[in-house]
Amino acid sequence: MSVVRTCLPCRVAKAKCDRVRPICGRCTQRGLTCSGFPADTDFMFRDENEASQKNSERARREVREGKAPAMSFDVLPSQVLQEQHPQASTHVVEPGLLLQYPWLSDRALAEVPGPLKRDVETRAVARFFVNWTLYPGNDGVVPGHMHDLYPLYLSAPPGSVLWLAVRAVACADMRHESVGDTPFHIKARQYYGAALNGLRVVAHEEHRLASDQVLAAILLIDNFEKMYLARIGPLGPHRDAIKHILHSGGNDYLFNQSSFALGCLAHKRLQARQILLREEPDPEQIMWVSKLNVDQPDIHITADVLHMNILFAAAKKLTESGEEVGSSLEEKVEQSTQLAHSIQNLIASIESWTSAMTGLWKPEVTDPQQIAQPREMDEPFDLPIPHFPYARMLSYHNLWLGCLWNFHAASQIVLRESLVDVINYGATIHGREPDRENMERIHTEQEAVDKLSSVIMWSIPLLLGFTRRYDSHPRSPPPGKMVGRLFCLCSMWVIQKARFTSLEHKQTASEVTKWINDRYRLG
Repeated sequence: MSVVRTCLPCRVAKAKCDRVRPICGRCTQRGLTCSGFPADTDFMFRDENEASQKNSERARREVREGKAPAMSFDVLPSQVLQEQHPQASTHVVEPGLLLQYPWLSDRALAEVPGPLKRDVETRAVARFFVNWTLYPGNDGVVPGHMHDLYPLYLSAPPGSVLWLAVRAVACADMRHESVGDTPFHIKARQYYGAALNGLRVVAHEEHRLASDQVLAAILLIDNFEKMYLARIGPLGPHRDAIKHILHSGGNDYLFNQSSFALGCLAHKRLQARQILLREEPDPEQIMWVSKLNVDQPDIHITADVLHMNILFAAAKKLTESGEEVGSSLEEKVEQSTQLAHSIQNLIASIESWTSAMTGLWKPEVTDPQQIAQPREMDEPFDLPIPHFPYARMLSYHNLWLGCLWNFHAASQIVLRESLVDVINYGATIHGREPDRENMERIHTEQEAVDKLSSVIMWSIPLLLGFTRRYDSHPRSPPPGKMVGRLFCLCSMWVIQKARFTSLEHKQTASEVTKWINDRYRLG
């Protein structure tokens, strides 16, 4: 006879008992409490039937007699057993712990170990690094996002700008929590204000301003303003500070691995602003890219975006210049013709390079029916997700890859619309409509813009985390979830502002932006 007694339902169903506290039909009928599974033995009873107990005891004695010291296998009443083994007693677990640690059983949560008893603010900081950082993958082939922030934070003294900025974002992420009578959304604003005051102090000290800690703090403050204050547009008043730090750092950001990753992110923030406003890159940005190895795909994307910035900034300057003194008609025609050729050559180069991408850098087409909003354990409610009426969905190997490709596609949208502006400008200064060849080119660019917009929209579910239908239980959010949602905003702004994107895409972009703002805006 087996040393493990199974309950009648398990025997009938020929199912393996789960060896945790059972709910037996016999015990339910008799109003008995099952004794559970004592931690210091390898057997248990699923009910308290005396005949079964005696038969099992006799069978075990026959097998083990003479092979081991005498041991009592008497099944004790439930009350006595619970006194000897407190862990076998009924576990009363707070619902909040079940939501916060869904991978743990009731037994594990009955007595919460020390690490789980940390104060709420400490847990908020720990979760900040899960939500806002992405580590490189595949031996560094797939880049990361702010993965060197944690060592910087550990070296930052309490009360420093970086220390305050991390806590501002961390508390905003857990804005529904509170410490005493102070809600976390209030603490987040307090830390944010203190970080801004700290920046004002540091701004007057040159040797302290040009540091990795201050640069990381400025980027986090920008994150806070976009995600939790619903500010439209990247950087804003922090642009000049970032430019100054990159200029002061010079080559230091090229020859230090952690500083280089942070410098790359700062350049991308500048580029995001330049894409939206069609601004020309700074000399420091041009110098930076000229020294990088563009054979690496992520660096190649950065270089492409820089070259696109240069050309569509030139297109904006040309088409909005008006009647400049000293500019003859012939000079304007020549400028528009040369600029149109330069843009077309860059577009051809980009198309050739992107079509040759394989492996990790090539997205997979997946089923759009998988789109669903995960029930995240840190959110007390679920907002209706944006409507994605598309026949396909793109899935990238890494969340940060999706951000980079969206960044690249958004730049191409602005570049192609700038080409149309230059073509129309060249026809206007001649006092006529574009000829047939140029009209065909304009039509081609309009179709390309719509296609690029579609590619962005197909990947937005990945960046938002809507790529897998959830089970009945909450699940942990994907690492770096806030990174994808932050970078969604830039591409959504580009699509909303573009002239040749469809109304359907504009509507989805508006819904995505509203969903992010409604979900994270501080009360």
